[in-house]
Formats: sequence, structure tokens, C-alpha cells
Amino acid sequence: MADAEFIEQLRRNLPRLLREYPEVRHELWGIMLEAFPSRQEFMELLQEMRAFREDTNQRFQELREDMDRRFEAVDRRFEAIIEELRRHSQQISDMQQELREMRVGLSSLGIRVGYGLEEAIRGVVEEFAGESFPFAERLVLRDESGEVYGVAGADVEFDLYAHNSRAYLVEVKSHLKAGDVLIFEKKVKFAERKLDQQVVPLVIALSMEPRAEQQMRELGIKYRVRAVMS
Repeated sequence: MADAEFIEQLRRNLPRLLREYPEVRHELWGIMLEAFPSRQEFMELLQEMRAFREDTNQRFQELREDMDRRFEAVDRRFEAIIEELRRHSQQISDMQQELREMRVGLSSLGIRVGYGLEEAIRGVVEEFAGESFPFAERLVLRDESGEVYGVAGADVEFDLYAHNSRAYLVEVKSHLKAGDVLIFEKKVKFAERKLDQQVVPLVIALSMEPRAEQQMRELGIKYRVRAVMS
């Protein structure tokens, strides 16, 4: 007999059998009790499932909080390392700047420290200007008419001529006096005519007179000087 046919006969005959044979009813009830949990057992099962779910959620929450704390600790360590690297990088940059300025300062005293002095001066200028200069070298212009020094054919020298988006003419001094500013301003005007180009005049010095600083401000000359003294 096919299952479908058996189920159909059982559905039709079972109610009659339960009415006519009470003992069958009790047997069937016992089978159902064995096959299905009681209400009390069902409630206990639900309670166990609820407790298991709550315990699982609690454990997951604790795990997530622990992982968050660990990630935060790792983030703080990385931030501390990055900050330390930045601090060392700044210290190295400051040392390089000091070395460049020391080298330039020694050159202003007439002491040429090794080769590549123009590179050291260019480094100071680039830091001051905030841009790099692919072209930078010492510049010498011939003054045929004696316009600057009053001597025809004299050489007018600049410690550095650097240009990119802007052009700079640089004078390096150990101690800058007011007279030096006036001479430099005359040299710059002469160079602008010879080069047919506007330039930014820049003075780099270890020290200067207060009057020299005032004159440079009045004439629009840029400067990088470590100290002002009489």
C-alpha cells in the first residue's frame, strides 16, 4: 500500500477507532507523550535555549570589547611610533638646516669648507623660498662702464643666482653693515638690467647692524640673519 493511500485511510478511520476502542486512545496518547515533549519539558527547553543565547551574546560582547581594547592599544602604540618618527625627522631636518647655515656662515668668514658650497647656500635659499631650484650657481657679471664700483671692467659677483618660478640673487656676509646693504642694492639693480629679469634680493648673514635691518626693510631686500648686534 502506498504511503498516501495509507495516510488517507488512517485519516478516515482513526476518529472512529478512537470512539469505538477507548484503549486505542490511551495507547495513542502514550505514544504521543513519548514522541513529543510535555509542556513543562518544552518550557524548560525554551529556557535553556534562552539562557544559552544570552550567554553566547554576553561572551560575544565581552570578546568584542576585548578586541576593541586591543585594537585601541595597538593604535596608540602606532601613533606613538609615528609621532616619535616625526620628532626624529624634524630633529634631523633641524640639524641639516644648522649644518647648512654653519657652512654658509663659515664661508662668509672666508673659510671654504670642502666642495659644494653653492649647494649649501642653495639649501638655505630653497628653505627660505619654499621651492626648489634646478638651476643655481655663483654668478659673475662684467661691469663695463664702472656703474657699481666706479671701475670700468670690474666683476660684480653674487654668491648664488637661483631661479625657478622666481629668481634669487644671494649675498653671504659674516656681519652685515648698513653700507653693505646699499652696495648690494646697487649690485641687484645692475644685475636686473644685465639679465633683463626681475629678481628677489636675499642676504644671508651671521649677524647685522640694526641700521642694516632697517635699510633692508625699506629697500625690500629679503634676509636670513641669525642675530642683530651693533
